[in-house]
Amino acid sequence: MDVIATMQEHCKGLFPELLGIRFLEATPERVTASLTVREDLCTVPGVLHGGAIMALADTLGAYATMLNVGNGASTTTIESKTNFLGPATTGTTLVGECTALHRGRRTMVWQTRVTGDGGRTIAMVTQTQIVLPAHQSPQELIGSLFAGKSLAEQKALLATLERGGAALYRAWAAEESDARVRADLLAAATREEDNARVLEKS
Repeated sequence: MDVIATMQEHCKGLFPELLGIRFLEATPERVTASLTVREDLCTVPGVLHGGAIMALADTLGAYATMLNVGNGASTTTIESKTNFLGPATTGTTLVGECTALHRGRRTMVWQTRVTGDGGRTIAMVTQTQIVLPAHQSPQELIGSLFAGKSLAEQKALLATLERGGAALYRAWAAEESDARVRADLLAAATREEDNARVLEKS
């Protein structure tokens, strides 16, 4: 499935499909889509609601951002500004052309020019998207602490974690009324401290 088909499929059952947004082009630098003005999208008879125009632009900026991120990252809009420059009337088709103003690791800024029949500019929308990192499992999160560190730095970090674990075991033991469980917790604390000493000596 190509990129446009994938994006269109992703919209199924969601607000962009309800609006009737149809993607036309999709690259990391530029995303375009169309929207046909229907009466049920109007604010007064025959004139498209401004929110529909903003939603078209917002959809394009979000999908454009997603074309620039990976590893399970996602995005959400944190700021949007719209200048309305003309009305869009029932039966006409709008085209939104979204291009990058800034593509950073944490934020991206997109500008969408919305045009009507004959290429007349209906609105200009500028929005900022924040890039949300993928959710990490506890194991992945701990593993990321060691990424890019030298062997000596990794050993020092693991020794610190071992000592932190030992402190937790001892704290739990102090609260435990069952003597057998308390002994097991203290034994676990000792093992953690032994591990830390081995790492600190190596």
